[in-house]
Amino acid sequence: MTAEIKVVISVKDSRGSIGLQSPDCDPIFTSLEGDLETALARVPELVQQAQDRWAESARYPKADLPKPPPPRQAQSGQTQRPAQAQTPQPRMF
Repeated sequence: MTAEIKVVISVKDSRGSIGLQSPDCDPIFTSLEGDLETALARVPELVQQAQDRWAESARYPKADLPKPPPPRQAQSGQTQRPAQAQTPQPRMF
């Protein structure tokens, strides 16, 4: 794992969020109450937590989703609706 870490801090109206990202790792986000000084004081702890988590598992587990059903074909005897023609938008200028 690389030592490169990006830290993004956003603070507005005494509420903030901190995001941490490292190449080839999923990002980690947290929220907080306080000002920029409060956020900066939390950064070393959050960086350590992120590094520990990334050392254990850099990526979230891959989702095991079912495959989507194949598209339905029109059965014989059924008619398909014709595609509606697009009318051009009137020119305003």
